[in-house]
Amino acid sequence: MAAASRVLLPGLVAAALAAATAPGCHSSGCRDSDYACAALADTHTSGEPDTTTTETTTSTPPLTTSTEPTSTTEPPPTCGDGVVAGDELCDDGNADDLDACKSDCTPTACGDGVVQAGEECDDGNADDSDACVGTCRWARCGDGFVHAASEECDDGPANDNQAYEGCTTGCVRGPRCGDALVNGDEDCDDNNTDETDGCMSSCVEAKSCLQVKTALPEASTGQYRIWPEALGSENSVDVWCDMDSDGGGYTFLKVDTEFGLESDKGAKKAEEVCKKYGMHLLVTRTPAHVMSSYEVATTANVAPVGGGTVPAGIDYLAILAIYPTTPGATCELKALNSTDCPGWRAGDDQPYWVRDTPYADQPDADHCAGCSMFYKWNPDGTAKSYTTVSFGEGASSYRFLCDIGDKHP
Repeated sequence: MAAASRVLLPGLVAAALAAATAPGCHSSGCRDSDYACAALADTHTSGEPDTTTTETTTSTPPLTTSTEPTSTTEPPPTCGDGVVAGDELCDDGNADDLDACKSDCTPTACGDGVVQAGEECDDGNADDSDACVGTCRWARCGDGFVHAASEECDDGPANDNQAYEGCTTGCVRGPRCGDALVNGDEDCDDNNTDETDGCMSSCVEAKSCLQVKTALPEASTGQYRIWPEALGSENSVDVWCDMDSDGGGYTFLKVDTEFGLESDKGAKKAEEVCKKYGMHLLVTRTPAHVMSSYEVATTANVAPVGGGTVPAGIDYLAILAIYPTTPGATCELKALNSTDCPGWRAGDDQPYWVRDTPYADQPDADHCAGCSMFYKWNPDGTAKSYTTVSFGEGASSYRFLCDIGDKHP
């Protein structure tokens, strides 16, 4: 029986394999009379090898032993951990901004906006003009910084109540030009910028139109008050300043002596009157000066001194301080100016000019020393004629012009 079974077994196994998918053979057991199923079951339980075997292979991945690298990197530094690391400048492990190390791990310093020990204030800026200066001290007079809200100046230790143009101990500007007090080397101080009132903004008394023009090139033609140097700056007078002709700086004073019992004046007496005002009888210097003199004389611009009240007229140019150098001197039929006619001279021996063409036979030899000729003028301001007068004081006039005589061509 055993031999017969061994003969039949291969066929049974094949049948069982065929029937394995049939409805009658399943994992819970075989039906009665299902010998194929039973044979298949017997084969699997017997453990004997078979030539035809269906195995279910489970793939097990190979066991891998991996060694993970161990990290030796420390945690990143953290401000406040008490350890100075990374870009920290300090780290005291606390959030107190009032100690030496602030909560952002930077050391405290004046200007960081936090008031620290030793600081009176700290507004976080370097502005020395506000209430807290850049040294973290409250602004105070004498610290060398000008506190905009309360100080005019502050020279620190150099503050001095007497220093001219300095700063006082109260941090206000000290004695200076413009404080309405005459200090130091000042001639005057009227605390204004009016350059025509006799006291220039530099606290210097104007002594002539030329001085004003030199100090203030932008000065314009008009009426000015001056303190003639010849008077020791003791008296002032209103004059007309020509700030344009020949570069500017000509001074004119109108004098009218026609009042009461006064008589007209020859050149010598006219010079005496001009001297009272620190000036001289007018000498015309150049063609431009002649035209300017004519305009001043014939225009009502500055009020005359001397008692009279005539504001303008051609007779203000009737006499001039141009005299013969020697008795009997003439111009030898040449024009009346210092270049062409050296026989006549200006009263101050500076250049003079009346015209550039001769006039008839004038000046002739019939004249007197220190005497003026009598001058007439054309409507265009040019000299019409001039005539010597040999008697008395020569030509005379109630009205004439005076000048300082410091403006020369």
